[in-house]
Amino acid sequence: MKTRFTTTDEEYAALRRNTGLIHYQGAGLLTVTGPEAAGFLGRVGTRSIDFLLEGQSTASLLLREDGTIIAETLIHCWGTDYLVEIWPAQATEATAHLLAAADGFADVTVEDVSEAYTILGLEGPSSFKMAQKYLDFPIASLAYRSCAAVEWGGEAVTLSRTGITGEYGYKFIVPSAGAPRLRAELLELGAVECGKDALDICRMEVRFAGLEHEHAGGPITPFDVGLQWMLDTGQDFVGREALEQRSRHGGRSPVCWVADAALETAPARGTAIAVSDAEIGIVTHCVWSPTLARHIGTAVVDPAVAASGQEFQLAGTAMTVRTISAPFLTATSLAVPLD
Repeated sequence: MKTRFTTTDEEYAALRRNTGLIHYQGAGLLTVTGPEAAGFLGRVGTRSIDFLLEGQSTASLLLREDGTIIAETLIHCWGTDYLVEIWPAQATEATAHLLAAADGFADVTVEDVSEAYTILGLEGPSSFKMAQKYLDFPIASLAYRSCAAVEWGGEAVTLSRTGITGEYGYKFIVPSAGAPRLRAELLELGAVECGKDALDICRMEVRFAGLEHEHAGGPITPFDVGLQWMLDTGQDFVGREALEQRSRHGGRSPVCWVADAALETAPARGTAIAVSDAEIGIVTHCVWSPTLARHIGTAVVDPAVAASGQEFQLAGTAMTVRTISAPFLTATSLAVPLD
C-alpha cells in the first residue's frame, strides 16, 4: 500500500470528515470451497464460522502452532463457499499458510485469487452516500460485517461493510481489469485518495490493532495486542494449546496511552516505560493524532499496573504518558445517520 498521496493531514481529514479512497494493494484473497470448507476455516482460524449466514462476514486470526499471530483475516460467506481477505502486510505468509494447510483436508479446495481481484475501500462519515450508488436497496440495510453481490458495468463485484477507521467503511472487491475504471469513478464522485499513514492513525484512534506495528521486535500472541476476544475457546484451532499455556503463565498486558501535549517526538518502539525509575513496560506503537493534538499509542506493561488512569514516565525523558480505556476518540460517523 502507498504511504500517502498528498499529505497525511489532508488524507486524515478526508477519512474523518468526508470520504477517503483506499487501495488495499497487496491484500490477499483466497476462495475456500468444498464440503469441509467451514470445518477447515474453523480449524486454521480462531473462530467457528458455522454461524455465518450467506452475506455475512467475520474476522478471525490465523495462528502458528506456538500461538503467535500470522494474520488477521476477514471471511465472507457465500452459502457454502467462502472468500478470505487478508491485510496486505500479512498476505504473503498467510496465503502460503492456508494453501499448505488445505493439503490435510480431502474435501476442501483453496485457491489464491489475489491477482484476479482488487480491493478498493471507502472510509469516512460521508462514504455511505457514495456506496449507496452501487446498491439497489437502502444502504442502512447493509449491516456492519456483511456483504452483498452487486453488478457494476457488467462486472460481478462484492461490496462489504467492513470499515476499519470507526467511520462508515465499505470495500469493493472488483475484478482487477475493472479496478482502474472503478477507482476513476469514485474519484470523480469526490473521494480523496488516502495512503497507509493516515489510515494507520485512524485505526489507532479507534483501537483497531495494527499487527505490523504493535510488537516488541518479535512474534506476538493475541494476548499481546488485546485480541483474546477473537479466540473461540470452544473451537479446536491451531495454536490453542500453546495459548492455554501462555494464559496460565501470564506475561505483560497491552494498554493504551496518551502523552503529554508537550511531547514533540514520538517514542520509538521498545522505549522503556517506568514508575519511580523502575521499568514496568515498553512502548509498542505510537502515532500523532491530529484530532487530539498529541501522541497516542500502545504499550505492554506488567499486569500489576495494567489499568486505565495510570501515569508512567518515558525512560530518558521528563515526559509522562497516561493510560486510558480505548477508543481514544469518538468517530464522526456515530453522529451521522444513514439516510
